[in-house]
Amino acid sequence: MGSYVIRLKILPQDTTTDHQRIVDSVAGVLPPQTKIRSQRIEPIAFGLSAVIVDIVAPEEEGVIEKVEAAASSAPLVGQSDLMGVSRMSSKLPV
Repeated sequence: MGSYVIRLKILPQDTTTDHQRIVDSVAGVLPPQTKIRSQRIEPIAFGLSAVIVDIVAPEEEGVIEKVEAAASSAPLVGQSDLMGVSRMSSKLPV
């Protein structure tokens, strides 16, 4: 069985929130066997920045929806948008 890489754009509830706290908040609510693989900051405008995270999840039915729901309900997250999903052809260590 392979894995998915799920890319999300996460906007904070407040512009003063530290981005690492947002990432930690999302990591704390992710379903079992999912991990944040990478993260980066994307400036938007007027001091607002989004956090782009790549999440590795097992290739299972419904896992994408579970990851989306978990990320959008995490504390400190104002909005979460799915940017894309890619299938990893082999299991890679995270």
